[in-house]
Amino acid sequence: MGPRAVIGVMTPGPNVNVENEMMDMRPRGVINAIDRYYVPNQKIDANADWETIMAHVTANLDASVRRLNECLIDHLILGMSSESFMGGEKGSFALQEHLEKLSGVGVTMGAQSAEAAFKAVGARKIALVTPYYPVIDENAVSYFKARGFEVVHVEGLKCRSIIHVGAQTHEPLIEAVHKCNEYNPDAIIQLGTNLHFAQVADEAERWIKKPVFSVGVAIYWHALRKLGINDQRDGFGSLLAKY
Repeated sequence: MGPRAVIGVMTPGPNVNVENEMMDMRPRGVINAIDRYYVPNQKIDANADWETIMAHVTANLDASVRRLNECLIDHLILGMSSESFMGGEKGSFALQEHLEKLSGVGVTMGAQSAEAAFKAVGARKIALVTPYYPVIDENAVSYFKARGFEVVHVEGLKCRSIIHVGAQTHEPLIEAVHKCNEYNPDAIIQLGTNLHFAQVADEAERWIKKPVFSVGVAIYWHALRKLGINDQRDGFGSLLAKY
């Protein structure tokens, strides 16, 4: 089933989007092996609640890697973008190094994938759509600034739980794109892999005539390209269709 690659995908238990979205993007001859690590689907009313969620992520990632290693994976994806931004640039690359050492394979995460997507289209002024509270947004902004980007706007939706992130309809996401575009970025990316944004991004690029990326698509695209798999696919935005 997977002569071209076996990709291990780690995602939080309450995330209902990553598995389905990445299965839809999967090229022929590639296997996605999914592991769900424990994160409580607790209410989120403040920064401290996100900090509790991130503590659970940190505590459970290593066991998820070990389970996926039993599939003899060729590559590993962290399907939760918030963790990839924690600690800014330094924290992000330290996490990537840790996961690579533990898994023994290459690792793709949201922060570096977003950066690669922006570089692919030559974007420097960027805007972010996120489901987060400021504690996560601030880490993402710190990462992008350290990597040489100008963040002109962050549209944080402040979702009330991880499941609430997955329950967002397209209407508020479309509105968030338009709000970001008012700040005249070169490109827009949505963070938070549980937001069902891939089709919104695909359509939004036609409305505003500039790149709009879904982080889940960026992650899977970046993983495929690292593996030397250059298949292109329509319906998920210009990144997967053209680059």
